[in-house]
Amino acid sequence: MIDYSTLAVGQEVSHRLIRVDADTVTKYVGAVDDATARPGGPGEAKAPPMAVAALGLRGVLDDLGIPSGALHAGQELRFSGPVDVDASLVCRATVTRNSVRRGSRFVDIALSVVGKEEGEVMSGTTTLIMPGEAG
Repeated sequence: MIDYSTLAVGQEVSHRLIRVDADTVTKYVGAVDDATARPGGPGEAKAPPMAVAALGLRGVLDDLGIPSGALHAGQELRFSGPVDVDASLVCRATVTRNSVRRGSRFVDIALSVVGKEEGEVMSGTTTLIMPGEAG
């Protein structure tokens, strides 16, 4: 179990390889009814940008072992370009804020998703709120 009070600004909390494969994209599109996936031949199909975001954020949440009752309060994401289906990407996440207000811990995380061929395809921040912590 992570002691969230010890997370320091600048600390890397997740570093994952994510694979944007056809099966994952198909499941994502079906689950959210996302029509932004553009079909194409081999090497031409593009992943919906939010599928990339979901894969990256899932890894961060898994690595942090978010406790029950935590909230994903919001996110700001910037997409730099399309991602091919079957791309391999690296998602890194670092702490940008860790504070307690009114008994809840607020942790801001900066995300960067980079592909070998594509360069940075997504960046942004997400805010997590963990309740019930003494200030």
